Amino acid sequence: MMQEKNTKLRDRVSKGWPPATENEPAFDAVWLAARQRHATLRRRYQRFAGVAAMVAAAFIVLYAQSPSQKTYIEVADLMESTYWTAPSDVLLPRREFDIYQDMPAMFESTEPAGGTLL
Repeated sequence: MMQEKNTKLRDRVSKGWPPATENEPAFDAVWLAARQRHATLRRRYQRFAGVAAMVAAAFIVLYAQSPSQKTYIEVADLMESTYWTAPSDVLLPRREFDIYQDMPAMFESTEPAGGTLL
């Protein structure tokens, strides 16, 4: 199927290609050169992929941990060594008071006027 399409494409382009002059190469020469460039690039890519696969395999073999070398974290150690604070805690004022015991003082600039503030 693919061979037929390639052959048809080659024939159509060959027929539509203007005849070769003294300065221009023939269609067959251009086609052959393009196929050779494609084959060269494909071989180069295959070599690169092979080398990359070998490097990845070597990395896995050298740096993979065996089951006896794995370290496990105990839940108790994890719970005792971690501390969580909300990201917005930094924005809160440092002055702390017990809302059930201490009532904050009213701001000096706000005086009760005997009604609601608008």
